[in-house]
Amino acid sequence: MKVKYIVLVTAFLCLGASAQQTNVLLIIADDLGIDSLAAFNNDPTASLPPTPTIDNIQSNGITFTRYYSYSTCSPTRSAILTGRYAYRTGVYSPQDNNLMANEFTLPDALIGSGVISNRLAQVGKWHLGNDANSPKSIGGWPHFSGALGGGLPDFYSWQKTVNGTTINAYSVYATTDNVNDAEAWIDAQGTNSWFLWLAFNAPHTPLQRPPNDLHDYDGITDDGEDDSRPHFEAMVQAMDTEIARLLNSVDLSETTVIFMGDNGTARNVLQPPFPNGRRGHHGKGTAYEGGIRVPLLICGAAVSNGLENTVYDGALHSVDLYGTILELFGVDIADVVPEELVYDSRSFFDVLGGNAYARDPAEIMVDNAFGINSAQSIMEGDFKYIGFTNGTEELYNVTLDLPESVNLLSGTLTPIEQTAYESLTNRLATYINTPQLYSGYLDGSGGFNVEIGWFDNEGFTLYRTDHLVSNDWNIVAGQEFEDNGTAALILRDPVPPGSNAFYRVTTP
Repeated sequence: MKVKYIVLVTAFLCLGASAQQTNVLLIIADDLGIDSLAAFNNDPTASLPPTPTIDNIQSNGITFTRYYSYSTCSPTRSAILTGRYAYRTGVYSPQDNNLMANEFTLPDALIGSGVISNRLAQVGKWHLGNDANSPKSIGGWPHFSGALGGGLPDFYSWQKTVNGTTINAYSVYATTDNVNDAEAWIDAQGTNSWFLWLAFNAPHTPLQRPPNDLHDYDGITDDGEDDSRPHFEAMVQAMDTEIARLLNSVDLSETTVIFMGDNGTARNVLQPPFPNGRRGHHGKGTAYEGGIRVPLLICGAAVSNGLENTVYDGALHSVDLYGTILELFGVDIADVVPEELVYDSRSFFDVLGGNAYARDPAEIMVDNAFGINSAQSIMEGDFKYIGFTNGTEELYNVTLDLPESVNLLSGTLTPIEQTAYESLTNRLATYINTPQLYSGYLDGSGGFNVEIGWFDNEGFTLYRTDHLVSNDWNIVAGQEFEDNGTAALILRDPVPPGSNAFYRVTTP
């Protein structure tokens, strides 16, 4: 049998939090940006679908006006599921969507805590692994029902997977089916506490006319072009109608409802306040606000009295939901998260109680590895920096210039702007200063060598495990280190096992 040695490059950190137990319903809309909801867009030239249910969530809860995601779906989902930035998980885009099985996911943490046993489920879009069992084997979900891939070929005929079994040409309208399954699963939990992740495919393409009883767009055809705003809006309204049906069966005095979009609106149906015609547009797939600033509304049990219809304008990131949801269930992260885990999530549970909160560290970092707009962006306070892989740089004051129409670097910076530029570029450099894995191989003396690119850091440790899913990493005994004075560093396990093994390189 061929022996495999698999190498991971990471670093490690651990934090903690606490709160009270509740039911949590997380609802994710697909390709729905802040330009497409009345709760976030007051531009008089915008066309907005009727969304009375989402509007009601807003009026009874907290609106988060600076909530950032990745510019496409898989990285956002991975960030929520792991509490880790994309450059740690390797899930950068819809193409790089296979989450590693050794990630310590939100279901792993909740099940490990014991607070809700195994009463948690995902319904709807997965898009973090193509195997029918990957929602369980990778995500840790005890129950999954929905679609594995990134988009449906047809909302009326699609492949539905339920706990590892796939049904071809399933014919129930996908948005309706998601709510049917969510409602049935919640009912099955009885009076016990639960967590449900409901991820709609809507309003992602294909843009199709929903069932007539779910929308008011009577004049549209059965199928629209990908730039048909009326079809897009009809799908949003249909989703809103079905969410209303689900919420009618949920006790909001016992349930916290979190509603969000996974990334910005698709560029071909993007609308004001964002530009839709220069530099490849500003919506989905870009590092601009139209691509990464998304809706977030929270109402229900965890929102304190008096905070209904209020606004929180501090910057948050989708990774922050990991810690926040754990804290909603009263889980102390230090009790469940492995000590060696690098954990980027910062719980904003305090905001729901009206308590003082500031994200620490204050900066938000987003990788965008999609299409022609590959870039990293980082923001703090009013300012946002975008560094494109082609060397182009842009700096914006997103508080004063939401459409990002004036690149401050095109003129002379004020002292405040110069300070922001230097701070953001320096911090981004520390984020992307990570070792690049070149190779892992057996040498002539029987040792296993891990070769990585040199980078500005010191203090490497080589770990090994025989079972990746167990996350049981041990320091390699007698490990050797070589700096050959060129562009490579070598860490060596002098006596590797005779069976499959996995390696991890850690840095301070």
